[in-house]
Amino acid sequence: MMVWRCVRPSWRFLVTISAVTLSLFAFLHFKPIRARLDIYLLQAQHQQASLQVSHPIVLKQRRCPSDFADIEGDFLFVTVKTTKQYHRLRLNLIASTWISDALLFKGRNDKPVVKVAILSDAVDDFVNTMIGGRMVKSRCPSSHNKTDLCCKQAAEFDLYYGEPKLAKWYCHFDDDNYVNMYQLLAELERHDASKPLYLGKSSRGMVKLKDVISGNEKGRVAFQFGTGGAGFCLTRVAMKQIKPKVSRTTGGLGLEGLCRKLPGLSDDVAVGYVTGFYKIGLTQVPTMHSHLEKLSALSQDDIRKAISLSYTRYKSYENTIQLSAFHNVTPSDPTRFLSLHAFLKPKECSRRKRAK
Repeated sequence: MMVWRCVRPSWRFLVTISAVTLSLFAFLHFKPIRARLDIYLLQAQHQQASLQVSHPIVLKQRRCPSDFADIEGDFLFVTVKTTKQYHRLRLNLIASTWISDALLFKGRNDKPVVKVAILSDAVDDFVNTMIGGRMVKSRCPSSHNKTDLCCKQAAEFDLYYGEPKLAKWYCHFDDDNYVNMYQLLAELERHDASKPLYLGKSSRGMVKLKDVISGNEKGRVAFQFGTGGAGFCLTRVAMKQIKPKVSRTTGGLGLEGLCRKLPGLSDDVAVGYVTGFYKIGLTQVPTMHSHLEKLSALSQDDIRKAISLSYTRYKSYENTIQLSAFHNVTPSDPTRFLSLHAFLKPKECSRRKRAK
């Protein structure tokens, strides 16, 4: 009996422990604190993903279309949205530069490595033939308001979901993007495509919005999104995971329906919202560039390493990459894309062709 009295805790100690436990439980379940903790956890996931990317796998250097013979066919599916008013100014430009080059990449058994589909409010016969009949007329309104852009992004997703064999990667780019396909494929190869991944470049920090997906009106979704103007990519695993909420093939309006529930939500933010709902964090890719950046500040080395580039020209305002120090500058090239294409084109590929 004396031993028990020596080790038995006092009632004051038990009351103190109980009070501390209850206080900690209440603290952690207090909604503002809980929401903040969720954001910290997401940020930790993003930092971990960035650390993984900072130690890239050493890959074979590919500089010509013939260098992809060891890659599985249907590796990448790319969609671009445009509108009829930009067919001449934008679509013809990218179709004759980076898109036409990307379609030359052949993988194992001579299967295409990259497929490109274009969504517009009208079909250009020449471009449609060039990309294998994958230019599709959208049923969405041709305006540029945010809900209509969400409708178009949902249609872009459905172009991917409608393929007989889903590519390992899906990427979206705008019609004012130049895409260095060699750099893009090299970046994608560094990542484990068997995981749900979302790659892009955010133009702002963490966003937190009310949860309109699960039906929990008091819930919040914390996320980062890849700026649409720089492009973004998702693995096949991630695309399958988000399909019930972004595709119209599963019933409803897909991504457009989500944007209607959250008025003012743009298409790229909506994609980040859905990936955030499924706990798929954004992996930052610094070499994806949009018109939101000061493009003239990019060095020659930055431009060589860039996955995507863009431009803005409006009245007297101009935001383009600077090519004055480069060779093959075309004076009548306001977007700099023709000059850029000539600058990036490897000369050894032409020599290989002549040697054959």
